[in-house]
Amino acid sequence: MTVARHGLEPRPSPRGEDVAERVAAIEVLSPREIDARLTDLGYRGQPEARRAASVLAYRHLRRIRRLHLEGLAPEPGMRENCLFLGPTGSGKTFLVELLFREILAVPTVLADATQFSETGYVGDDVNTLLSRLYEVADRDTEWAACGVICMDEFDKLATSRSDSRFAGQQTTKDVSGFGVQRSLLHLLSAARADFPPDFGFTSRMPPDSMEMACVTFIACGAFSGLRATAEGMARTERLGFGREPRREPEESIATAVTQEQLEQTTAFARYGFIPELIGRFNRLVSFTPLDAATLGDILQQNVLRAYEREFEQEGLRLHVEPAVREHVVAGALKRETGARGLRTTLAPLLEQAAYEHFGRPDAASTVRLVLDGDTVRSLTD
Repeated sequence: MTVARHGLEPRPSPRGEDVAERVAAIEVLSPREIDARLTDLGYRGQPEARRAASVLAYRHLRRIRRLHLEGLAPEPGMRENCLFLGPTGSGKTFLVELLFREILAVPTVLADATQFSETGYVGDDVNTLLSRLYEVADRDTEWAACGVICMDEFDKLATSRSDSRFAGQQTTKDVSGFGVQRSLLHLLSAARADFPPDFGFTSRMPPDSMEMACVTFIACGAFSGLRATAEGMARTERLGFGREPRREPEESIATAVTQEQLEQTTAFARYGFIPELIGRFNRLVSFTPLDAATLGDILQQNVLRAYEREFEQEGLRLHVEPAVREHVVAGALKRETGARGLRTTLAPLLEQAAYEHFGRPDAASTVRLVLDGDTVRSLTD
């Protein structure tokens, strides 16, 4: 019988390796060495978040080594569930990719929370996260159980108000974020969970089961407005004569949540999350907005180098003057979208040069970006 893409039989491991061989092949690095490797791979900024994430990665590696190389069962209740909060473009998902896909090279799934819905409605069931992990692990359940699940845009699961839940919520389905939140409660605490090996495409395949003791779950989200919610709950307002109207400050996109505010579970409840779900995360890590110096470093080491390689492939040399780099960083800071704003600001400045000279064998040898007043111009030599 021919085995389909989501077939009945698991694929053999590459080079015939079993899980123990795969785990043994992972380089054992200390948290400091993991942090240094992040720098080598181009990650900049977020020292506190990097420290927490490096320890998270080290613990993950030690857990799977104890299980598969030392034969020691994981201690109950020691699962790692981590919540990364911070403004867009601050490096949350990039950090996960570098740590677990590049440095540890364990099965890693990055999924968008907005595509999930409660079972019975259009959209993926949250248990298909395990199906994806099973798939990236070459359909090897034991190897998948050594992996990492990262749910991005986690804050989009919040409803407008936590007290808007209707009566009978435990027995009635709903298509709001609460349905997905309740489904995640079990996934984040279960010792074992069932999943559809075929992603639920058919009803002929029985569900498979995965040990969850060594699976690390990471949720990432900007949580825009959480800081204002927490600060609003801390303020008091007088009634009657002498009352001063409360002014709601406009919250910037690029703001960090303080540690004190992270500890206010009631603020998450007001934001639209089930308190029990937030309680499933044993580590909440706040990412700060990237400053001008860090953005300048990212621009030089990551963004510009990528464009320089593109121009080299076209037989051109790209030179961006320091004043232009400062202009791009200022534009990214104004957009408040972190590192993503660098490329958004720089790309239009290079389009004219690319339009004029890409694909032409007689093109100029050097393209220079210079700042003329407040305008960036491209010159060719």
